[in-house]
Amino acid sequence: MGAPEKSSEGGFLLRLMLPSDAPQYRSFRLSNLKLYPALFRADAAEEALKPLASSERRLKPSPLNRWVGAFDQGGTLVGAVGFRREPGAKRQHIGQIIGLSVAPDWQGKGIATALMLDVIDYARALGGLQQLQLTVTIPNPAAEQLYDRLGFKVFGTEEDALRIGTESHPKQHRQLFLDR
Repeated sequence: MGAPEKSSEGGFLLRLMLPSDAPQYRSFRLSNLKLYPALFRADAAEEALKPLASSERRLKPSPLNRWVGAFDQGGTLVGAVGFRREPGAKRQHIGQIIGLSVAPDWQGKGIATALMLDVIDYARALGGLQQLQLTVTIPNPAAEQLYDRLGFKVFGTEEDALRIGTESHPKQHRQLFLDR
């Protein structure tokens, strides 16, 4: 499932997350869902009602699912990203990047870039995977610049993708072809 740990110069460590990380991941995720409600499809109130077992299932590595976390020197989760390979014969060449998030105090320190590069490297090492896709709520200049820098191209915009109260938010769909 890739390298178990990768150190960085930014004072954080990347590693594969496991079901044992679920309590910390759940807290981290709920915090980000509350801070940035327009950036994620999930709703904080709905997610808070789910049992811890839901997070444990989410973090269980498999050929179709992988989560990587960025941890500070004390072992606190400060960033995370998920990868899901599409199931089925017609879409198994596509991987989805999901749930990229970084704790506010750690933003701007290279964590999102390191997490994304880890996913891209992992995807390239998998047999038969030809593209990665993701969505980003717009506007989100920092995320858009990161994805531009990494070569993700826009292939569509979903208007009215998320609604928070009466406020509508579009999502941009992007893809990166791994062999180009």
